[in-house]
Amino acid sequence: MKPKPEMKVEQIMSESPACCTRDDFVQVAASIMERLDTGIVPVIETVASPSKLIGVVTDRDLCLRVLAEGRDPNHVRVGEVMSTKLATCKPSESVDQALAHMRSAQVRRLPVVNHEFDVVGMLSLGDVVRHKAAADADFLKTMSAIHGRAKAARAKAKKAA
Repeated sequence: MKPKPEMKVEQIMSESPACCTRDDFVQVAASIMERLDTGIVPVIETVASPSKLIGVVTDRDLCLRVLAEGRDPNHVRVGEVMSTKLATCKPSESVDQALAHMRSAQVRRLPVVNHEFDVVGMLSLGDVVRHKAAADADFLKTMSAIHGRAKAARAKAKKAA
């Protein structure tokens, strides 16, 4: 992929993502994921605007912290299973900077926040590819870093078994 000159996150991000709160049941988050064909939902303080980011809930969180433990998605709150260690980016950052955040955190998607930490969008590796917003080498370096995490997790699980 041949990148366009110095693209900014705001040029390729998905704007105004659907969010949930820590008090919602995980069934709400799962419904948002299904309806929007996404694997991540930002968790905000309240449904009122502005929407301060406090965490994210992923399809993996739901699988490992709810379903694998036999818990009822209609009785588990998002706050019990959400991830609070957050990697984010700003709309004004370059796509290259966002990819560096993804590599560092080993994630495929980043909430995009403004200076007040309000959620204004989401950026995914799919967005980067769709808009040809990075050099092949940067994209592949990011994919390698993320895959390395998954490979290490599988090896750890195999060793524990």
